[in-house]
Amino acid sequence: MNTTPSQEETQELLKWLNSNRRMLLDLYKNQYIAYNTNGIIAHSEHLQEVLDIAEASQQKFVIYFVPRSIASVQILPIRFRAVVRHDWQPNYQVRLQYGDTVMNAIMLVDSGAELSLIPFKTGEELGYALADSESKLVAETIGGQVEYVMRDIEMTINEKQFVAPVAWLQSDTGAAQLLLGREVVFDKFNIEFRQSEEKIIFHTVEVV
Repeated sequence: MNTTPSQEETQELLKWLNSNRRMLLDLYKNQYIAYNTNGIIAHSEHLQEVLDIAEASQQKFVIYFVPRSIASVQILPIRFRAVVRHDWQPNYQVRLQYGDTVMNAIMLVDSGAELSLIPFKTGEELGYALADSESKLVAETIGGQVEYVMRDIEMTINEKQFVAPVAWLQSDTGAAQLLLGREVVFDKFNIEFRQSEEKIIFHTVEVV
């Protein structure tokens, strides 16, 4: 029953998230929440449980995975703490679909990431599985190495639907969240960051 919010509704949802992010980090660490501008509809460590409860509410909602770390920026397993002059994160609503599982997810837009990222736990709940003979890839980070495998996922941003590759992490780092990286996504859109307005604008690239 849940439908994708309009761009205007998405902006209001992102404002709610930014205003309540510290509360979420205090109360719902390492959980999925389904929410709208009226507040939290459901929360759990299990994605499907949250989706089922939120769908039953007959309300529009989006899903956000609350990381464990407070007042930090997560880049894979690395955490940076800093004095934040403007406490805002460049999140955006993206509709994700793999198989029969669909969710309107809030993702952190990361222009420094080559690939979009799906945490281990989220990938499992979406239905990803590791084949018996599949080899894991290794990415080097400042904090060490992290293993991942490549997967595809169907994304919808501002009503534009496409398939993009994602890196599915193979361990629960405790710091990873859903990241929207450059591959495919940045070819589909010119993305404008307006930090002073706490807004991101996705301009569709016209194919000539």
